[in-house]
Amino acid sequence: MQATSKRGRAATREALITAGLQLFGPAGADSVGIDEITHAASVSQQTFYNHFSNKTDLLSAIRASVRSSAKRFIDQTNEKEVDPARRMARGLCAYAVLTLGDRLRGRFVARTLLNDLAIDGALNRGVVDDIALGLSQGRLSALVLETGVAFTLGTTQALVACTLDCTDLASAVSLSQRFAVLLLRAFAVPHQEAEMIASQAADQVVRIGPRFGSADPAASHTRAAPSKAAKAGLPGAGSERLGAPPRATSA
Repeated sequence: MQATSKRGRAATREALITAGLQLFGPAGADSVGIDEITHAASVSQQTFYNHFSNKTDLLSAIRASVRSSAKRFIDQTNEKEVDPARRMARGLCAYAVLTLGDRLRGRFVARTLLNDLAIDGALNRGVVDDIALGLSQGRLSALVLETGVAFTLGTTQALVACTLDCTDLASAVSLSQRFAVLLLRAFAVPHQEAEMIASQAADQVVRIGPRFGSADPAASHTRAAPSKAAKAGLPGAGSERLGAPPRATSA
């Protein structure tokens, strides 16, 4: 009984996170009321406050969820890569793949990625570690670690925003390559080498690998979207994957 109760509570929290993601991504949090979130999640306002103290608390939970799933995907993408420059280029391209796979999350990232530039927090740990390693090895060059992290996140946010406008995979590959060159050149990677690394990253991560399916960890919240949100015609309630048919939401 207790396990069932915990699963039910987790499912309710997930539904609220999904509803918030669907509403905050296109419109931004300021223009969305708690009553709209609870309506989309098919729960009462009291239930909302059983899980979150306010809308800002929910926004933080969504940000943590989106960034955590992105980190898992990037860790998989860079599992066998040790060079900091290549890891950064591949990590950047991974965000393009995630955006193609789930444009709803892409819109959220495009709005919120620069909201947290801290180098000592969990959300930015991966990029901080890669830049710090590159600086210590002399592989990368930056004024200070903080500026390197801020520029990397800014470049990522810009790539995601531009990827949202891509209508075909070839455009996304080309776009990812250009942004990866920009990122590497900012860290003083020689131009010819930056071009080579960026080209390989865009080809291997965006063009070839991995396509999204039922095991996609980054799209789980969208797949679990409550049917009421879809019925209400909420922005992003259906699939926005590149080249994918509309996806029905589960009840």
